[in-house]
Amino acid sequence: MNSTLSRPQADRLGQTNADRLPILDLAGIAGLAAVIAIHTSELSGKVDETAYLGFGYVLLIAASIVSIVLVAQRDVRGWILGGLTAAATFGGFVLTRTTGLPNAHGDVGNWGETIGVWSLVAEGFVVVLAILAISRRRSELAAIG
Repeated sequence: MNSTLSRPQADRLGQTNADRLPILDLAGIAGLAAVIAIHTSELSGKVDETAYLGFGYVLLIAASIVSIVLVAQRDVRGWILGGLTAAATFGGFVLTRTTGLPNAHGDVGNWGETIGVWSLVAEGFVVVLAILAISRRRSELAAIG
């Protein structure tokens, strides 16, 4: 019998349970990736429409990428950055749909845009996961010392 078939898959890959990312981190990475994908798909239109919003999209995408890298390294700062970035983006969406922003009133009242709704879902998901991850990290640190 081949002994590698009886080993856990992680052993065959040279990983241990400690090397694996928790499901919370994987879900957060997926949520941040969705935020990146949504805003990347809308980037050229925003740059053409209102340049400063396009610049904001670029900053959002960059911050989300940095967040993913930090979360993958199990650095709580990734959750902080990702959560704050997603919350600010969520807030920006609400502003563009209510009062509008300087030189950007075209989306006021446009609550039903499909990509916008998915954006809110992804951002809300990241914010909730960030709160959970940061709370969990605080609990772990309190238990240690």
